[in-house]
Amino acid sequence: MTSGRFHSVDITAITVDRALRQRREIKDSYINNLAYSINKRGLIHPIVVSNEHVLVAGECRLAACKHLGWTHINVQYTDELSPHDLRAIELEENIKRMDLTWQENSTAVLEYHEHRLAEDPTWTQAKTSDAIGLVESVVSSQMKVARELRKGDDLVSSASMYSTALGVINRREHRQAALDTENFERIERPEINTISDSILITSFLEWAPQYSGQRFNFLHIDFPYGINADKHVQGAADTHGGYSDTFDNYHELLHCLCSNVLRITQESSHLMFWFSMQHYQFTFDYLSNNSPFLIDPIPLVWLKSDNSGIIPDPQRGPRRIYETAFFGSRGDRPVVRCKSNAYAAPTVRDIHMSIKPEPVLRYFFEMFVDETTSMLDPTCGSGSSLRAAESLGASLVQGLEINESFAEGARLELAKFRRLRSAS
Repeated sequence: MTSGRFHSVDITAITVDRALRQRREIKDSYINNLAYSINKRGLIHPIVVSNEHVLVAGECRLAACKHLGWTHINVQYTDELSPHDLRAIELEENIKRMDLTWQENSTAVLEYHEHRLAEDPTWTQAKTSDAIGLVESVVSSQMKVARELRKGDDLVSSASMYSTALGVINRREHRQAALDTENFERIERPEINTISDSILITSFLEWAPQYSGQRFNFLHIDFPYGINADKHVQGAADTHGGYSDTFDNYHELLHCLCSNVLRITQESSHLMFWFSMQHYQFTFDYLSNNSPFLIDPIPLVWLKSDNSGIIPDPQRGPRRIYETAFFGSRGDRPVVRCKSNAYAAPTVRDIHMSIKPEPVLRYFFEMFVDETTSMLDPTCGSGSSLRAAESLGASLVQGLEINESFAEGARLELAKFRRLRSAS
């Protein structure tokens, strides 16, 4: 406290009841630093004791003064403090408790700082740090987390640890800073609002070389795999809607992507690229050597929980029931949150023979997508990626689809999704 009645008391008369104290350990380095500060500036905040001289608040200050060889120390008695001051002490002591959740601890730090600031307009973050015995950078981070908790941020509040919550906030700030830079550099165009604008009926091979609009910070790529899946009887391409799936087509699309990637992506961006394990090495090498993306060699995996898949040779080999995607990053764009690299979900087939189910995409998209995301899917098929990205708050989704029937089906589903979202 910096006001009120102070009493000079023999320092040896102060007792510390370890059963009542919530600190388990006080580091010598902190006491030495605090002693240096008190020696230079004096004891700004007297300790608080009961009428029996049992310590209530200020154990570190007491230890520092003993370290300096003081014989007497200024104290305030609890029964002489106002309810306002007692509240400040309560908050300070709460911060030092060991049984608080990380959410409660961060909130207590912010409340303590705000309480002292209301009492003293000259109060600073450095003073809060000094008062509660935490490094100022830690206090700053704790207060940042607490402010996000107040906003009701589910991603922050549901984090299992404080460090995870702080990581979520720091990555978001980094992503927003990159977006602000990109907004300054990019060529502006009208915001996409209509369903027909969101899903264009066009070929990526023709669209990409001519594109000059807003660049994207997330590419979801699901090209035909180049494995002749349209010829597989097991794939039921004739029933669910087929498309040309030759290796030449795959190579042409991949070449187009890498040739135009600087035109369509921001300096800081992510890539999720679905591919067949038959072309693992070719695809990995091509993306690594011809694009600015750093490609993780360990793929993301969708395990088809309904056991659906192709059996290349029923007599001599297993059924292939998983699909894979490369994770790529350009620049220093942090993920929104960390996710496991495998997810199990059943297949979906209606208007398209190779739909990536929305639950699968939402799961993996939680790494990439938030309100700062602008996503391009150059072969969007059923449009499931667009719906998944919008469900996670993406600010812009752009799909291309060469097949008019697929595009119209995707537009209908996207329109239905947006109506439901607006109604909820």
